[in-house]
Amino acid sequence: MSCNAQNQSSKEEKIRKEVNNEFDKNLSKCSMEVDVVTDFNGKREFWRVCNLKDNYRIIKIESHIKDTYYQEIYFEKKRDLIYAKETENYMPKNQFTQMAWNCEFYTKKGELITLISLGHGKTEDDEWNPEIIFEMYKSRLEELEKIKK
Repeated sequence: MSCNAQNQSSKEEKIRKEVNNEFDKNLSKCSMEVDVVTDFNGKREFWRVCNLKDNYRIIKIESHIKDTYYQEIYFEKKRDLIYAKETENYMPKNQFTQMAWNCEFYTKKGELITLISLGHGKTEDDEWNPEIIFEMYKSRLEELEKIKK
């Protein structure tokens, strides 16, 4: 039984490594300039949309409410989500980050393959459902369509 778990674990690690390498390679080709500023969700959000070769796209959205900094990243290939990252950092003014949380989601054809979470946050709540990333992604694509109009 532990052999199966170990095989699954190493398979997930291999997937994460491959996707991370592909993401890093593509991210290095993206501009750091903000493409658009929105207020869709009751806060000012800064969007970067990077369309790349081979049908890759990276969407990065940053915002803050009071002392919490939020970041969402979506990495697609042929409009299929393959990686997403959600980050929340508590950062009081004039201080370094006090509390950090992030979760990386690895997906294929609309299914969550694996995830990895660091820090104190949502993943520690038994009620949290990681599948919410697909709803967040769909909502962001709808907002992106509104931006284009």
